[in-house]
Amino acid sequence: MKIRYIKIRHIVLVGMLASNFAVCAENAVKAESKIKSVVVYPNGAMVSRTAKVNLKAGTNSVKVPLLTPLLQQRSVQVGVQGGATLESVKYDVEVPNRDQITSGVQILTKRATLLRDSIEILKSKIAVLDREKELLRKSDNIGGKQGFTAQTLQGVTSYLRKDLNEIVSLQYAYQRLVDKYQKELTLNEQQVNLFYDKQIEPKSCLNLSLNAPAGGTCQLEIQYLVDDASWMPFYEARILKRDTNLHLIQKAFVSQGSKEKWTDVNVKLSQNDPNISNEKPELQRYSLPFYGSAGNHTTNDEGRQKYVKVLGIVSDAKTPLKGALVTCGDLKTETDANGYYELLVPVGEKVNYSYFGYYPTHTRSKNANVDVKNVRLGESDSKVQETRKSGAYSNYLVQNRLSVNNFSDLNYINSVSSSTSDVPQMVVRNVVSDVPGKYTVPDDGADHEVVVKDMALNADYNYYAVPKLSKDVYLVATVPNWKKLDLIDGSVKLFLNNIYMGESFINAQQTEDTLKLSVGKDKDLVVDRKDLKTYHSKNLTKTTNKVQRDWLITVKNNKTAPVKITVEDQFPVSTDSDIKVELLESSGAIVDEVEGKLTWKLNLKPGEKRELKLSYSVKSKRSISVE
Repeated sequence: MKIRYIKIRHIVLVGMLASNFAVCAENAVKAESKIKSVVVYPNGAMVSRTAKVNLKAGTNSVKVPLLTPLLQQRSVQVGVQGGATLESVKYDVEVPNRDQITSGVQILTKRATLLRDSIEILKSKIAVLDREKELLRKSDNIGGKQGFTAQTLQGVTSYLRKDLNEIVSLQYAYQRLVDKYQKELTLNEQQVNLFYDKQIEPKSCLNLSLNAPAGGTCQLEIQYLVDDASWMPFYEARILKRDTNLHLIQKAFVSQGSKEKWTDVNVKLSQNDPNISNEKPELQRYSLPFYGSAGNHTTNDEGRQKYVKVLGIVSDAKTPLKGALVTCGDLKTETDANGYYELLVPVGEKVNYSYFGYYPTHTRSKNANVDVKNVRLGESDSKVQETRKSGAYSNYLVQNRLSVNNFSDLNYINSVSSSTSDVPQMVVRNVVSDVPGKYTVPDDGADHEVVVKDMALNADYNYYAVPKLSKDVYLVATVPNWKKLDLIDGSVKLFLNNIYMGESFINAQQTEDTLKLSVGKDKDLVVDRKDLKTYHSKNLTKTTNKVQRDWLITVKNNKTAPVKITVEDQFPVSTDSDIKVELLESSGAIVDEVEGKLTWKLNLKPGEKRELKLSYSVKSKRSISVE
């Protein structure tokens, strides 16, 4: 069954600024959604969610909460399955953990009040003991002029000592309690700050209006794009001794930081970039004299005011502030009992914070879905703390009503999509790889490895040597007709008999029909290149210089089995009519005159050694250097 998708469209915000908005409809039915699949692009991802909701006959208000605040609003699409009709879609932002913040702050605030009261009482007791100690110290004339007998004096002294010791012990105990309560109070204040900084996690939500002809269950399909996601391909090539196939495993690193966890989801990898425009460029008239770009035009977005919801907590050094004033031009609101506020303001405008007896402060709103700003007011200085500094949220809300294209007959859509009259039958390349199984990708921005496909390829294995550049012989796997594998550029980790041999690279843009992967060096094959002789001479008139170079290439197979080895070398190619090059000896090599390339294809028996001679001459009317 095909699902009809309705897409949120961009329209102008009209008549919205006089009051704050309810985050989502209070009487709406909640439709808890779950991520079903994700299509990851080189830059971004399309997330698909599903949700089921029970509808009554008639018009239903449905809220889909807990979506990432980083979604691109224009990309949101909602599909309906189950007979209901989608009438409208509205986007908003909520703070779902406000109750948790309120409860946590209230508990911490009560405890902070108790700690402060306890500290004040203990300090008062310490002050009383200080007064008693002072009185005891001034009691040296307690016996008057007559004084005391020795026995009486001893009793008085013992009494005073006992009281002083008791006072000192009590003061010490009280001070320890003060220090303990003060540490807890400091920790309490830090925990409150953590609530403000970390617990305010805005989420997107969708408010849907659904019309159902009869009551029943309806399934929703929700799709949207997020920016903070990417994938990068790489490969593992494994060659086993007793297996003639080349096992090429295509993998990918997937990362995302979309503020929502992808748990047990189907992952698809796309090579397309949805952020790049698919519009064909249009040429404008090019006239002289030229006074500027003739192609300049105004987009639909230009001249439209954008808005952002600013929210957060206003507090002083101790507690949240109720009734703090938050203004932006003619727009204003006050904080609630927990210091929380939210206000819809134009992007880039000045937002002011004030409270009687405290120093006012201000900030400017940013272009984001939601701008979290916690404010700390003080008697001498105040500041705004921005807990979301990435600026990753795109614009919060640019519409009051969302225009919806409503088709009453789904058969009409199907007939249009299947029509073949006068429509060119073209295929646009859109490579999407299905990753088998399900994966969990946390929103930590780290690379997480997924396996795309495991291919057992028929490969030929040959040895190659280029003695002019290296004395090593390389094992190379060649895969014919590799284009049908639909590979893309990526690094290749090579394993020979489960031993890591290093890395190679697949260049998917090459035009050759055979894919070559250099597996590694084989020390049982030896190759050497020696300079036999170099001749320099001139003709009788001494107008022409001649240089002749002779080389000897030696190849030996130290293996116990026969091998095929291809040896490559070269001779110079002249690009000047005054320079003449002649190949004198090539030992039966395949000669490419245009590129100056020599290729020997050898079959060497165990222990066999082969010598190849290369000789060429260069004639020129001027002195030249020949390698």
